[in-house]
Amino acid sequence: MLILKYVMMLHLPLFSVYSVFLSSSLLLLPFSGLACCEDLILGHTVEIEFGEDRGQSFGNLFELIDDEGNVLGGAGFLDVYNTRFRNDRYKLQFYIKPTKQTDPLISRHPVPARHTGLFIFDEGETIYGWADDRHTYEFDTQTNTWAKSRRYEVDNLPSGFGGMKLGDGYLSFRRSGIYFNDKLAVHLPASGRVYNFYYAEQHLFFFHQDQSNDEQFTKIYAVPWKPGDTTVDALPNSPSITCRYPRTTPFSWGQHQGRVVTVGNYGGIYTFVDGKWIEELQGSDQTSYQVYAQMHFNGTSYMAQYPTGNLFAYDKGPPKHLPNWPPKLPQVSPLAREAMSLGIYGGKMHVGVWPWAELWALNADADQWNYIARGFTHPELTDQQVHPYEKQAMAQGLVQNHWGQRITSLVPHGDALYIATSSKGSDHWTPDRDFLPKHQADEYGSLLKLTLPGSITATIEWHPNSIDLRFYVYPNRIEIRRGKITLGSAAITREMYNSVLTSTPRPGTGVFGPTALKRMRIRK
Repeated sequence: MLILKYVMMLHLPLFSVYSVFLSSSLLLLPFSGLACCEDLILGHTVEIEFGEDRGQSFGNLFELIDDEGNVLGGAGFLDVYNTRFRNDRYKLQFYIKPTKQTDPLISRHPVPARHTGLFIFDEGETIYGWADDRHTYEFDTQTNTWAKSRRYEVDNLPSGFGGMKLGDGYLSFRRSGIYFNDKLAVHLPASGRVYNFYYAEQHLFFFHQDQSNDEQFTKIYAVPWKPGDTTVDALPNSPSITCRYPRTTPFSWGQHQGRVVTVGNYGGIYTFVDGKWIEELQGSDQTSYQVYAQMHFNGTSYMAQYPTGNLFAYDKGPPKHLPNWPPKLPQVSPLAREAMSLGIYGGKMHVGVWPWAELWALNADADQWNYIARGFTHPELTDQQVHPYEKQAMAQGLVQNHWGQRITSLVPHGDALYIATSSKGSDHWTPDRDFLPKHQADEYGSLLKLTLPGSITATIEWHPNSIDLRFYVYPNRIEIRRGKITLGSAAITREMYNSVLTSTPRPGTGVFGPTALKRMRIRK
C-alpha cells in the first residue's frame, strides 16, 4: 500500500506503474527530483501490427472497465459508409464516458456558393464537403472555414467515387479506371456507366449499368485484386450478379464476418461471400426499401433504413427490423422516415433521421436512446404534415418532400463530431425558389460542429511492422500518442477523470467491431 500511495501522488503514466510494482528498488529512481502531491496520469500502451490491408474494418483495441465490468471508456478504429462515401478506416477513436448529461456545443458553417445539400467524408486530416459532381470543398478545422478542394479542383468527384488509403498506398476510383498510387490497377468496362466503388476482402466492387440488344441491365462486380498485382481487366472472370431491376443504385456498402454487403434502391440485398454473389433479399418496385448507411456497433452490424426511419440488424439473410430504434420526436409524423447516417462519437452510436434532421445517440450499455439536437432551427415541428415546407415545394413545381431536412453524414474528427445537412436533393438556391431568409436557407447545405468532452479521433498511418500507441488520461484531458508525438487530445471533466482512476483495460472488446489486426496486445 505504501508503494501505491507514492505512485498516486506523482505525474507518472500507468504503464510505468507496472514496473514500480515489480521491485521496490525501482521506486526512488523514477521519482527523483519530481514534486509531490500531483495527480496521477493514467496511461496504457497498446502494441499493434496492421498486417496486410485487405480493405477490412480494423475494429476494437480495448475497453476500460471497473471492478463490476462496467465500461468506462475505450478505443478502436472506425468504419462506416454513409450514402455516397466511406470514411477513413485509419481513424482511431479514444473516449471516456461522461459522468452526467452535458449539452453539446454546436456551431454552424454553411458551405460556399449557396448549395442546398452537403455530404462530408474524411481522409487523413481533411474533411471534404461534396455538394455535387463539380463542387467539392475542404473544411479547415482550425479556422472553421471552407475552401475549394485542392485535390478535386481539376478532376470532378462523382458520388461514390473518390478513393481510400490502402496500406501504405492510395486507391483511386476514377471514370478512367481504378488506380493504385496513380498506376492503373483495373481496366473498367469500355461501355456503359460504372459507379459506387468499394474495396474489401481483396476485391474491388462496383456497379455497372449498360445495355444489350436495346435492353438495359445493371450488374455488380467483384474484381479480385490486391497491391502488387498486375493491371487486370474488370470483366473477364470476375464474379458478378445481375440486379433484379435495371438502373439499380446503392446507397451503402458494408462488411460482416467475411461478407461484403450492398443494398440497391429497390431493396435488394446483394452479398459477396466465399467467392460468389447471393441475393439475400429480393427487391421490389412496388414498395420502398432503401438502406442509406451501414456500420458495426457493439457486436451488431446495422443498416439505416427508409421508410421506417429505424435501424435493421444484419446477420446473414434478411435483416431484422428494430422498431423505434431510434425513436421519433413526439411532435412529428411517424410516416416516411429515413435513418440516413451513422457514426460513433464518444463511444455512442449516432443516427441522423430525415425528414426533420433529428440526431439521436445510443448508449450501448443501457440500450437507451437520447435525443441530441436537430440539424435545422426551422420550421416549427408538426405532425400535421409529414415533411417541412410541403406547400412551398408544391407551389414551386417540386416534389412534395423536396424541402425535407436530412442529416447526410456524421464524421468524428479531432474532439468533435461533424454533421452535414441537405434538402432531399443537392441543388442550388435560385431566385424562383428562394422563399426563406438567407440565414435560414443557409441551414440547407451546412456543416455543424458538435463538441462534447471525452472523445478524440486521430489519424494513424499504416506501418509494415508493429507500432506502439499510447493512451493517456489527465485530470483535464485525454490524449493519443505515437512515440513522443501527440496525435490528438480532447477535454474531459474532473469527474470523468476520477471515474477511470481504478479502471482496467480489457483487450479486444468494444463498440467498434471485431478486431481485425494481425497482432494487438496491451503492454505492461
